[in-house]
Amino acid sequence: MINTIDTADTIPANFICRLDDLHVLNISGEERIKYLQGQVTADMTKLSAHEALFGSHCDFKGKTWNIFYALEHNESVLFVSHKESAAASLPELKKYGVFAKVDFVDEPTQWSCFGGQGQQLEAVISKLFGDIPAEHLQSLSNANGVVLALGSENKRFMLVLTPEGQAQLALHETLTYADKTLWEVLDIKTGIAELRAATSNEFVPQMMNLQALDGISFNKGCYMGQEVVARTKFLGKNKRAAFILKADESVNLLPGDNLEIPVGENWRKGGTVLRSATLGKETWLLAVVANDTEVNSVMRLKDQPNAVFTVQSLPYSLE
Repeated sequence: MINTIDTADTIPANFICRLDDLHVLNISGEERIKYLQGQVTADMTKLSAHEALFGSHCDFKGKTWNIFYALEHNESVLFVSHKESAAASLPELKKYGVFAKVDFVDEPTQWSCFGGQGQQLEAVISKLFGDIPAEHLQSLSNANGVVLALGSENKRFMLVLTPEGQAQLALHETLTYADKTLWEVLDIKTGIAELRAATSNEFVPQMMNLQALDGISFNKGCYMGQEVVARTKFLGKNKRAAFILKADESVNLLPGDNLEIPVGENWRKGGTVLRSATLGKETWLLAVVANDTEVNSVMRLKDQPNAVFTVQSLPYSLE
């Protein structure tokens, strides 16, 4: 077990962690793809056993209930997302399912999620799945579950395992386990948004950069919230985006906390925290702020004015 890690620069090359805050929803039935195609921002027709999707589920106003990875497993679709936003999304996702041949199975004990990186984990993945997914969002599926590659150069892996897969993973005692904070920091540094109860149904997908992460299809046809999402893109109405911020100290904060920006000698509201993580001497967060925010500008927490954060570069373009 890895113990103290003071900064993101000292995250080890090899680790695996349990992602106990993730939820897996199993969606089956012969009309599952057709039904989901009319509900989410991702083009579900492109989902396959070897190609996962990243996307979001919105209400009719384009406000996002949930952000998820979609995986194919055993003639079912798995939606993997944070437990809190999954709880908000599920009733809305099921609302019109009574009119289609689609079934929703919500069995939290059936699945366990893990995340990690490095050669040690790759060797185990090869044994569990017969190969290693090579490119971003490529996946492999069998009786052990699904493994998903995230990133291409600095590659990480998410494992969504059945009880059989969990038993197989437990046999590999050489793996180096770590706290899930490492995964959280790497997600934040990659600019991946995640929703919680306090932030679900608050932002349109573009405010969280989903268009930059291929989380929105703009040519798939109609889906819940599509008109607002399309109008936000083509009319240039979006004035906010997600940015990475960092403080060189340990700060306790929560999703939904407010950030402030300096205006002359005063401060005014500048954004909303989506997710955060503290590693020893550093605190990282992803927040929705003005989309013209400049790198190296500073913000502070409204409720903790001594906690000052600096805006970092995004690893992708918002253009």
